[in-house]
This record gives sequence, structure tokens and C-alpha cells, in this order.
Amino acid sequence: MLKIISGFLLFCFVSQHVNAQTLENTTQEDIDLIKAFIADIADATQRPDIILSKHVLLERTSTDEEYDYLEASIEEIRINLQPKNLNEIAYIPFQALSRRDTRDIDPEGKPTEKMYFLRYKNRQMLAVYIAKDKIASFTLVSKGDKAHFVTY
Repeated sequence: MLKIISGFLLFCFVSQHVNAQTLENTTQEDIDLIKAFIADIADATQRPDIILSKHVLLERTSTDEEYDYLEASIEEIRINLQPKNLNEIAYIPFQALSRRDTRDIDPEGKPTEKMYFLRYKNRQMLAVYIAKDKIASFTLVSKGDKAHFVTY
């Protein structure tokens, strides 16, 4: 009986460790994806349309006006990145934020483990949601008393 209990506990420990390691690897992959997105935006030689096609999941963007809005958003982020040292940007998963920082965000059923907040010198500069190994949103907008990610 002791062997069965010991085996079960060992299985639980290993399973929990593997799950934690998988989540850590996924988080690092997501952060690497966001860093590549930010690096391309910071590179003034990269056109916004190329950045969008390379990094952003565009499932709902159907009109020229919506696409123009996304290109303008890329340009705005580029302007905001100019005076910043990219190595000093902190990439913070949703789960690592305090309750105070997340109480005004409505995930709307989206997995919070795919939400990241970029801070520079302790100031929020961008929020990113990832789906299907691409940036699904870099737009956090207010909707009533809560903010939510707009997907494209």
C-alpha cells in the first residue's frame, strides 16, 4: 500500500512539474514572439503592412478603414518606442500582475495565460493578447467600467 501511495505522489509531483515547465516554455515562446513584434516595430525600415502580415492574426479585419487603423496603431507604437531602450521593457504575464492591476480588465473568456502587459520604467505601454501563435490584439479599449482586448 505504501508503494502505491508513494507512486501516486511521485506521479502527481512529476505531472505538476511537467505542467509548470510546459507553461513556462509557452510563456517564454509568447514573450519571444512579442519581442520580435516590438523589434520590428522599432525598426523604422519595416513597413507597417509587413509587420501586420508577419506578426498579427487578422481574422476579422475586412475593410480598408480597419486595416488603416492597425497600420496607424503600429506607427503610433513606433513613435512611442523611439526614446526607449528595448532591453528595459518588461514583459509581464497577466497572472503575474496584482489584483489591483487586473480588476479593470475583462478577459471576456479569452485565456489570461496568453495576455501580456509591457511596461517601461514601471509604466504600462502596451497590452498584448496572443492566439494561434500570433498577436491577436495589441489594442486594449475601455468598455464601460472594464477594458477588453479587441481582436482583428
